[in-house]
Amino acid sequence: IRANRERRSPASWLEMWRINVKPVAPKTQKRRGLTMLELIIATSLLAMVLTSVTVVLRTGRQAWDAHEADFTRVEAAHATLRHIVREVRQADAVTFISAANDNSGRLALRMPGGEIRVWDHDAGTSTVNYGLINPDNLLALNVASLRLLGYRADGTTLTTVPDDVQA
Repeated sequence: IRANRERRSPASWLEMWRINVKPVAPKTQKRRGLTMLELIIATSLLAMVLTSVTVVLRTGRQAWDAHEADFTRVEAAHATLRHIVREVRQADAVTFISAANDNSGRLALRMPGGEIRVWDHDAGTSTVNYGLINPDNLLALNVASLRLLGYRADGTTLTTVPDDVQA
């Protein structure tokens, strides 16, 4: 009974139970380039990033421009007031001052040499003009209003009478 049996080694037993699967042959050509789907996805991502960057930069630029415009208006107003104050300190008398409720003020001063210096705000163009006798020289742009108040010698009573204004 034992004569026809073969003796098998443990390795041959394993081979007997092994599933016959053909190995997948390695690809002989490597893939080069992108598929159309990959190209569309990459382009879409790039477009989203560039749009986001553009929005951030535009918002920053708009804020900068708004701040710069505000700064320019404030500087124009300060320069105008410094100029008027310097001239008022040197003046002998006030010859004309606009009403206290007038937002487009006008001021005329007589200087020690006898010349008359005049400042006038033009509400239509938002400018302040300056000159001798006639205010025909541009002093400042973007000044929305210029209100001038004259005080009597006591420093507390408002007046628009030029002779009563303390220069």
